[in-house]
Amino acid sequence: MGSISFLMPNPVPGAAQAALRSACFATGYDQAPVPSVIEIHDNRLIVTKTLNESGYLLIPWPVGPFGTLVTATSTIRETDKPYRLLIELARGKLNQVRSQTAEWTAIGLRTPLNFDQGLSETTKQFGRALLAPATESDSPAARVLEQSFGLGDQLVREFIGQLLDTRHQDEGLLETRLAARSASGPGASATEYARSFNAAQVSLRWKDIEGEESRYDWSAPDRAVAAAKAADLPLTIGPVIDLAPGMLPNWAAGWEGDLPTLAAFMCDFLETAIARYKKDVRRWVVCAGFNHSDALGLGDDERLRLAFRLFEAATQIDPNLELVVSVAQPWGDYLKRAEHTISPLTFPDDLIRAGLKVSAVELEVRAGSTPRGSLPRDLLDTARVLNLFSMLGLPLELCISLPSSAGPDPHAEAHGQSVWAPGWRAGPSVEGQAEWGASFAALGLCTPHVRAVTWDHWCDADPHLTPNGGLLDASGQAKPLLSRLRSLRTAHLR
Repeated sequence: MGSISFLMPNPVPGAAQAALRSACFATGYDQAPVPSVIEIHDNRLIVTKTLNESGYLLIPWPVGPFGTLVTATSTIRETDKPYRLLIELARGKLNQVRSQTAEWTAIGLRTPLNFDQGLSETTKQFGRALLAPATESDSPAARVLEQSFGLGDQLVREFIGQLLDTRHQDEGLLETRLAARSASGPGASATEYARSFNAAQVSLRWKDIEGEESRYDWSAPDRAVAAAKAADLPLTIGPVIDLAPGMLPNWAAGWEGDLPTLAAFMCDFLETAIARYKKDVRRWVVCAGFNHSDALGLGDDERLRLAFRLFEAATQIDPNLELVVSVAQPWGDYLKRAEHTISPLTFPDDLIRAGLKVSAVELEVRAGSTPRGSLPRDLLDTARVLNLFSMLGLPLELCISLPSSAGPDPHAEAHGQSVWAPGWRAGPSVEGQAEWGASFAALGLCTPHVRAVTWDHWCDADPHLTPNGGLLDASGQAKPLLSRLRSLRTAHLR
C-alpha cells in the first residue's frame, strides 16, 4: 500500500466537491485504474492505492464551459511532500495536448489557425503558474487547465475534419455503419429512421422474449427485422445477453451464482435467437457488460468463462457469423474497486487469445449516467482510447449515448441506471445531447478502424439503459440530435 497527497484549492469548487470521491490512481500505458481509497483531510486529497509504483491521478474536475470531465495528472511518484492538485492537473492535460499534437502533425495534420501560438502561450502560462508561490498558483493553473481542454477540443475537431476529407479522397463516401438500436423497430417513424441511418440494430431484452422458460415471444424483434429488411438496411442484432440488472427473466435470475446452469440457459437463448434470424442477420453482438459487473453474483473469471461459452455456442451454429463482444466502461472506471481484476482491454484480448472467433469489439461510450456509464471524458481522451483498443488488431464499433434530461425515466430505473449528477454544468439538455452526440459520432466515423457507430437507443419508449437517452422522446417526438446525425450520414456515408 502507498499513498499520495494533493493540496486542493481553497475553496474547492462546488462541482468538484461532489465528484472528489470518484478520483482514483491509475498505472500503465493504458492508464488503467487500480483499487484506491480517497480521504479528505485539512484541504488535502489523500489517495491510498494498492500498488507502490508511479502512475496517474484520475479525477473528475469542473473545467469552465466543458463541465466536469475526468482529467489526469502526468506521471507522479510517491513522496512525503504533497503535490499541488491544480498544477498537476494542468501539467497532465497540457502534456497530453502537446504530445498528441506532435503525433498527429508527424502524420500530416495541419494545425488550426492560431493553434500553435495558443499552445505556446499556454505552455508559458503553465511555467509562470509552476513558479508561483503555492498560495498564488491555483488561479493561473486553473486557467491553464481550461485553456488546455480548449486546445485539445480544437485539435480533435480539426483532426476529424481533415481525416474525413482524406478518407473521402481515397474512398469516396464511407462504408461505416451508422445506426440506432431499437427493440421493435422505428414504427411510425420508419421513414425518418431510413433518412438518418444507413444500418439498423435490433436490441434483445431476454426477459421480454422468454418471460417463461422455453416460451418465446419474438413479435417485437420480428417487427424490427422486417422493418430493416423493408428499408434494405444492413442489420445487426444484439447485445443478446446483457448482465445489467433487470435484463434477465426472473426465472433465470433465480439461478444467481450457479454458473453451469446460467451458461446452459443463456446458450440456449442465444442459439434459439441465431437459429431464428441467421438467414437475415450475419452480425451479432453476443454479450455486453460482462467485463464490468452483473446482478448475478458472478466473479470476473466466471463472467469471462461465460462469454467464452456463448461465443463457442454461436460459432457452432454457424462458423461464418460475425460475432462482436461489447465492452462496458472502456476507460476501466470499475477497476478502482478491488473485486474487479480484468481490465476492459484485457477482457476481449483473453477471448481472442483463447482462439474464439471475435470479429469486432464494441466500446460503450456512455457518458453522464451510472453505474453502467463511464465518467465523462473529452474528445481527446476518447481518441486516445480508440487508439489504445486498436492494439487488439480487430475492427472497433462504438455504442454511444448521453442523457438529454434529468427527469424520471422508468425504463432506465428498472435497470438500476440514473443520471450522474456531478457531470453537468447546467444539467442535461436536448441541446447538450445534440452537440455531444454529433461530435462523438463524427470522431467514430472518421476513425478508419471503427466500422460502426450506434446510438444506444432510438426511442425513450423502448427498453433502454441510458436515462432519457433516446433520439425520440417517450411520445415519439424527435430530439435535435437526430437531425445532426442525419447531416453526418448525408455528408459522409454511403
